[in-house]
Amino acid sequence: MLETTARGRWGALGLLALAAASVAPGCASYRPSQSGYLSDYSRLQKDPFHLNRGLGLERVKSRNATAEAACQVDSFFIEPARWLVDPKARAGGDPARERDLTSALDAALREQLGALKPVVDRPGPRTARVRSAITTVKLARPALNVLMLATFATPVGIGPIFNGGGVVEVEAVGPDGRQIAAVSCGSAGGPLDFFGYYSRSAHARKAMRRAAKELRETLEPCPPGASGRAVTGTPGRPGA
Repeated sequence: MLETTARGRWGALGLLALAAASVAPGCASYRPSQSGYLSDYSRLQKDPFHLNRGLGLERVKSRNATAEAACQVDSFFIEPARWLVDPKARAGGDPARERDLTSALDAALREQLGALKPVVDRPGPRTARVRSAITTVKLARPALNVLMLATFATPVGIGPIFNGGGVVEVEAVGPDGRQIAAVSCGSAGGPLDFFGYYSRSAHARKAMRRAAKELRETLEPCPPGASGRAVTGTPGRPGA
């Protein structure tokens, strides 16, 4: 019994240590960005500090749609995600990585927003355009994580710590060119995303899905299926 209790305590300590280690490296990499791609940043508000479901660090600035604006949209048109990652970064100059992650973000937005309203191939008179950009990508380091797991022989067993993640900016723009909701979301992999430590891009792909979910939540004041007549918001630069 004592041995089992000791193991449980060491296991809990190990999980806490791994969570702390996953938050610590590269915290600055996951701050919400302001690249200039979105039409308006003035109404983005900093969300409370929180960890994502994988227990990795997640920092978000968001603008929630009003119930009126959300209900006045009847569909979404999702523009192809833009790649604004620094070409000097590990992922920035990799065309295959760009295709993989922009496709992952597009698919995540379709899935999340499609749960609220239809996603259409052509904008209609009451369609909101969804514009997104990936501004930061940090890749995990599988080889180093394998080495950490294989050679770290303490009872706590910290294990892999070199996580990945990413930062996404995304907005919904009404038919009149005004922003109705927006998110800048930085998310990192954590201990519950364990297998992502052994794939370069897995944590970054999860960051794409988490950003899409954050945008969906900004558009949820209107129950799915509800509708109105016109879209209003804050004047902004029309999307290119």
